[in-house]
Amino acid sequence: MAQDSVFIEGMRITAHVGVTAEERDTRQILRFDLELRCDLHRAGESDDIGHVIDYGAVYQHVVTVVESTPCKLLEHLASKVAAALLAAFPACEEVRIRVGKPALFPTTGRSGMPGVEIVRVRSELSARA
Repeated sequence: MAQDSVFIEGMRITAHVGVTAEERDTRQILRFDLELRCDLHRAGESDDIGHVIDYGAVYQHVVTVVESTPCKLLEHLASKVAAALLAAFPACEEVRIRVGKPALFPTTGRSGMPGVEIVRVRSELSARA
């Protein structure tokens, strides 16, 4: 398993997500933190962008999946994003995704951000197929 990773923290994307119809009717801001585990030795030695996972492409894949996947559960959305990233980036061995709803509690006077974290490993997905 690779010890290196490419990451993006603090992505904010609006989406239709929630258990209740009211939640799904209004786009909510979601926060995404992503870590894609991959071997970065070759890129470190070559200084060639062709040997890395492109952050911009990762960002665009996440936006595309989130905006086209209305769902009830963050777990479902995170799983869809993970599958898309593993399919799009063969050099990625593992994906860790944290998804939170930063605006959920402020209206109640509470602080904090609820969310989920999932980890998907390419070898485990292959074994399930």
